[in-house]
Amino acid sequence: MSDRVQSTYDPRYEGIYQRGGATESASRMASPAPLAPALPDEPAPAVETSAIREVAAPAQQVGAPPRNPYDRWAWITAGVLVALAVFFLAAPSIYAQQYMEALPMGQSYVSPWYDRTIFAAPVLLLLGITTAIAQLFVLSIRHTMTTVRTS
Repeated sequence: MSDRVQSTYDPRYEGIYQRGGATESASRMASPAPLAPALPDEPAPAVETSAIREVAAPAQQVGAPPRNPYDRWAWITAGVLVALAVFFLAAPSIYAQQYMEALPMGQSYVSPWYDRTIFAAPVLLLLGITTAIAQLFVLSIRHTMTTVRTS
């Protein structure tokens, strides 16, 4: 019974899928399909050398993102705070000699205004640098958000 099953050929399937039919399928294989007819040669369209046209899709015109009007003021504030802090740190060195020369003999010493600026200078310096760093952080986040959106 097993001989009869192995020797039968099922015409519904190709020979490669039959038992031992890989060699038989080559003999029953039809001739290859004819080649497609050749297309007629069309002359290339004349291209002017002075007119170069882009092939890619036109890029979308993305307007510049709106600027924050407070950016400029934040930078100015940071600069003024740092400059004022540096001035307050240097004020005792700048004005001490002039104050001592202007003090009349026999008058008691009164603490001048620049002796108090030393206490405000570190705070102003810290505020100015912090303002500049915060502004850089805001600008970098804004730049990251605009580059991700347009990509």
